[in-house]
Amino acid sequence: MEEKREYGAAVQRNAGKKRWRDRYDGRRLMHTDTFFTLIPYIMSTRNDSQVAASFKIDVTNVERYLRKRRQDGSPIGQDLTFLDVVMASIVRMISQKPYVNRFIAGHKAFARDELSISLAIKKDLSVEGTQTVVKVAYDPTDTIFDVAVRLQREIEKNKDVKTDNTTDSFAKFVNHLPSGLIRFVIGTIKWLDFHGWMPKAVQRLSPFHCSVFVTAMGSINFAPIYHHIYNFGTCSAFIAYGPKYSEMVLQRDGSPIERKFIDFKIVGDERICDGFGMASAWKEMMRCIKHPELLEKPPETVMQDHGI
Repeated sequence: MEEKREYGAAVQRNAGKKRWRDRYDGRRLMHTDTFFTLIPYIMSTRNDSQVAASFKIDVTNVERYLRKRRQDGSPIGQDLTFLDVVMASIVRMISQKPYVNRFIAGHKAFARDELSISLAIKKDLSVEGTQTVVKVAYDPTDTIFDVAVRLQREIEKNKDVKTDNTTDSFAKFVNHLPSGLIRFVIGTIKWLDFHGWMPKAVQRLSPFHCSVFVTAMGSINFAPIYHHIYNFGTCSAFIAYGPKYSEMVLQRDGSPIERKFIDFKIVGDERICDGFGMASAWKEMMRCIKHPELLEKPPETVMQDHGI
């Protein structure tokens, strides 16, 4: 008999015992590789160290999966979307390749305590429409159903045009300050963050302190862009994907067939791991997107980041 579970239950945060060299939001990684110890000093900002990748994913099978799920029904009482597949694939990738959940702060590398994804959303689709950012915390053992419930819960809280989340409220408060005081406040926050002394309340409301930042540009029917990663905060990767389109491809027997594709653009911080590790992680994400049925069950094991 299949075990019943509560999808989207509270995230279990277990950062372990903190050492003097750790941060409130991450565990200091003591690298044995000299290159990765020095590189944050050579490339001191994310602008210096960002690398980009572009690829397209065949989503024909994903569409088939989502249609079947709508017909058969899902255990969470809501239809799954392509965004749910992407978010769940990122969560699964990090559970298996935890080194992409690292970040650089104060010229040192840390393993992030939390798995969180930030997402920019428009409250209404117009040029004047209000935009906000939601940050959702996940558990490495989450299935696609857990991810969908957590994401929908957060979007429901923020989709009302008249409703401000804590990030919006803080931004509006700072925006009313004189420009000199704004520079002082932001500069102080950045200095505190550099040293790992920033208040936890600011970290919780900041969308720039996350594992991955995602923008779904297909919702506005525009091609994905290579979006920079911010020097402020600790986010080490930005993923953008565009609208769906069709292409004719050749099968093995030489006959043509129409397939559906979506383009992805990724910008990442190369200081967190080597090229082989980063490529391996993104391949894992692509594999999960192409085969979303793998995401219906928790991972057999969750890998831990023991450093390089």
